[in-house]
Amino acid sequence: MAVTDKERRLAATLSDPVLWGQAYLYNRDGSGRDYWPHQVEDLRCPAKNIIHLDGRDVGKSIVLSTDALHYAFTTRGGQGLIAAPHQGHLDTIIEEIEFQLDTNPDLMNSIALTKYGKPKIHRKPYFRLEFTNGSVLYFRPAGAYGDAFRSLHVGRVWVDEGAWLTERAWKALRQCLKAGGTLRIYSTPNGLRDTTYYRLTSSDQFHVFRWPSWLNPLWTEDREAELLEFYGGRDSSGWQHEVAGEHGKPSYGAFNVEQFNLCRQDLLEYQKIVITDSELRDCDTEEAAHDRLEMLLNLTPRSGQFWVGGDLGYTNDPTEIVVFQEMEIGERTLLKMILRVHLEHVSYPHIAQIIALLERYYTPAGIGVDNGGNGLAVVQELLTLDKYKGLELEGRLKGYDFGGMTRLAVRDGKEVKKRTKELMTSLINGALQRKQLIFPSDDLEVEDQFTTHTYTLRDGKIIYSKGNDHIIDAVRCAMLIREEGNLDPVGEEVVSLKPVLTNPIFI
Repeated sequence: MAVTDKERRLAATLSDPVLWGQAYLYNRDGSGRDYWPHQVEDLRCPAKNIIHLDGRDVGKSIVLSTDALHYAFTTRGGQGLIAAPHQGHLDTIIEEIEFQLDTNPDLMNSIALTKYGKPKIHRKPYFRLEFTNGSVLYFRPAGAYGDAFRSLHVGRVWVDEGAWLTERAWKALRQCLKAGGTLRIYSTPNGLRDTTYYRLTSSDQFHVFRWPSWLNPLWTEDREAELLEFYGGRDSSGWQHEVAGEHGKPSYGAFNVEQFNLCRQDLLEYQKIVITDSELRDCDTEEAAHDRLEMLLNLTPRSGQFWVGGDLGYTNDPTEIVVFQEMEIGERTLLKMILRVHLEHVSYPHIAQIIALLERYYTPAGIGVDNGGNGLAVVQELLTLDKYKGLELEGRLKGYDFGGMTRLAVRDGKEVKKRTKELMTSLINGALQRKQLIFPSDDLEVEDQFTTHTYTLRDGKIIYSKGNDHIIDAVRCAMLIREEGNLDPVGEEVVSLKPVLTNPIFI
């Protein structure tokens, strides 16, 4: 029987992930999916082992999800694993894949059905898709040890944000890939040198793609200028890693991942509250805004000792406020995170109202905030406006300049000072080492930030990575306001500053 032109076109479409994606997938605005030249090169690359050094916003998640769906749709009995350091990374890919399934009936019809007629889309304990042709896509977070990988044996693996996988997770991941299988690794480099990801980018066994952010067709001079100002120039590690997609200067982990994971627990009392400007737009008066915020926070008065920290961003930046409860367990003192308030596009008068409400419900022993962004304005409002005088925040509310110095002691009549941000970080590291800090295990953003925060050394100074650190900065402020009560201004003992608990390795 002769093959028709229609059958030839269908065969060509099914065999080419680019043509298949253009035929089956859609953009969020409803238009058909099209691919940029660098994405086409990746999707059509025949190499068994591929690794990326990518800047942000170059479309790597689109490529990964396209390749995974094409593989499952066209491979009978194929098994593939989409892996990432944390569930939060996977959620972005899962959201894209679910959007495609919801948008294209042909794609949804390729999902197998249970005996009850429901699609075989499993969400617990991990996300999993089963297809009518017998293919299965597994989505697994690595965590600290890669335990979720150990039961799998698959023919293809896609790794997102591979630079952040731990060494133990890499070992577990490699064991679940069948001999002759395909491994595709996508990541923004982080500058860490003692990692499997770094070594693989120099391996002869891997085809290396380098995608700087300016490959995005929407890149503009204004965007370039904005990022240069944010990261501090082309020489900064942030620009090199996040924009240029280069290893750049050597970086080191600001926090020990294993010690952080030992400090995560299931906290039944923990609350995460998200408030956006859209929820406050119809509040015409200050009283209406106060009542709305009180309703959204939905707090109950608590007894005990509490510490509040805040990273109060500009209106266009997120604001993070955290509350810790200090508890005595036997001879140990524990600091348990019981509340995180995430604010988006919320103006500083409303932030001041939120802190005033936290004061009303918790009566914290100290409130520390950063003096950048909205911080200075919020502190001035809370300390000077008549409506907040009754809170008596003088001495308990302090704003910190992260680029400044903090006096620790006086020796021989001379002040001993340390850089504030380094001191804050050392306080967190010490508490993690002593298992004194307790973080909620189900807040994936906390996990993501603490396990991916890095620093570089420049002229003997520690420069911390920027961008994904708002929660960390809020915790920094809470730790310093608490510690200030323990700093003896006339004592001889100086707080030990050990900024990280990982071993710097220079190549």
